[in-house]
Amino acid sequence: METFKKILATIFAILFIITAIAALIFFNFDRKAFTAETYQKGFAKADFYNQLPAIIAQAMASTTNEEQLPIVMRGMSTQAWDAFFRSLLPQDVLKEMGDDALNSTFSYLNMQTDSAELSLQPLKTSIVSESGAQAVFTLLKSLPDCTLRQIGQITIDLFSSSEIQFCNPPEDLYPLLTPIVQGQMQMAALAIPDQFTIVSAPPENDPRQKLQTARMLMRLSPLLPLGLLLLMTIIVVNSLKSWLEWWGFPFIITGGLVSLMGFSGAPVIGVIFQRILVNRMPAFLPAIILDYAGNLASAMVQALLNPILFQGIFLVVIGVVMVAGVYFAKTNNI
Repeated sequence: METFKKILATIFAILFIITAIAALIFFNFDRKAFTAETYQKGFAKADFYNQLPAIIAQAMASTTNEEQLPIVMRGMSTQAWDAFFRSLLPQDVLKEMGDDALNSTFSYLNMQTDSAELSLQPLKTSIVSESGAQAVFTLLKSLPDCTLRQIGQITIDLFSSSEIQFCNPPEDLYPLLTPIVQGQMQMAALAIPDQFTIVSAPPENDPRQKLQTARMLMRLSPLLPLGLLLLMTIIVVNSLKSWLEWWGFPFIITGGLVSLMGFSGAPVIGVIFQRILVNRMPAFLPAIILDYAGNLASAMVQALLNPILFQGIFLVVIGVVMVAGVYFAKTNNI
């Protein structure tokens, strides 16, 4: 009977080690994978913030009613909008807008809001400032120089409210054009929405419900190894020495394996995790972030390593203390 109990307890100890490692991964995944801070450094390396002008340009070209725009900005292509926003928005403003978009996205994923929004207020503020007019002139400088005929035609188009064929006017005309451009920028700021929706929850079959269920299971995952540990304790532990022994060695093995994963970067686990995330993320993420699903997965795996490493070391220390207690008890006949 005692032999059977030890065999059964050994099985539970092995299952504890396996499930404890999985639980640590899932529990930390839930803690780290759904906060914007986890991904900001990874996104900075992936040049995500520098892609915001292109994202805003696509939104402007596809959603804005051109009749609401000032004359000088009608008929602009996506590429023209992109160049305009790049000359208008400095890096610090782009990072501010990108961080706001990430925060809004993860608020949406965490079901704190029903939509993720990108605020365009920093853009509108820049448009009506002096840098707005300078951005227009920077855009014009990238075009071929105006001929005398084109300059005359631009003047006629401005007064007739016709679509303007842009070119690069002589710099001598800039002081004359500046008041006109500034007035047009004021109109543009009014035409641009305060924000645009990145993604919104569908009225039915919201995929976030499944995500929340999965997250709940991740939070509860430590209960399984704890249950196995309890069963092992009930079956085989009958003294302080046996308790220290049966708990100490599984703790050391679990902590050692987890620490090794955290210390080495767990390349195999990382690759598997990234593939799972890249395959699953499209069901939840907005379209503009899908191109960065690989970077999201990589950043999340990196964010897991530090807490897993320290938790593994903690388990090893606890296990070593317990095993040392066994030998201390044997030496002193306790």
